[in-house]
Amino acid sequence: MSYNHILVAVDFAQESLKIIEKAIKLAKPLGAKISLIHVDGKFEDDAEFGGLIDTELAGLGPAKPTEKELIEKLDSMLTGIDYPISQKIIAEGGLCQKLVIAAKTNNVDLIVMGHHHDFWSKINPSSSELLNNSQVDILIVPLNA
Repeated sequence: MSYNHILVAVDFAQESLKIIEKAIKLAKPLGAKISLIHVDGKFEDDAEFGGLIDTELAGLGPAKPTEKELIEKLDSMLTGIDYPISQKIIAEGGLCQKLVIAAKTNNVDLIVMGHHHDFWSKINPSSSELLNNSQVDILIVPLNA
């Protein structure tokens, strides 16, 4: 299988570099483009609370970071990465929904994302939702291995 455009889902944890490196290993021999996407899902469930959340009690801090601040975080994370990044996408909402939309609108043919083998991933398995809704190939990188 040959890929032309790989979309890599990242957060700002150190483990995201492992996902990016895996994508680069796939992209280099193919000459494929790589785009990064960060989906901020912290405020995804605002409707359940009527849009009102005490961010300090929730441990979220006083305000959401701006898109510019998130792009700067992505840029600093990419220091030392020796492969061109075509796009940096910042989205807010549900991870799976945003990945499916980004893949479709940007002609992506492979999504790469990480997966933790922990308690929270068993409660909210985003990878299984993505598997059921994606129209493109998916590579899930185990982050605990």
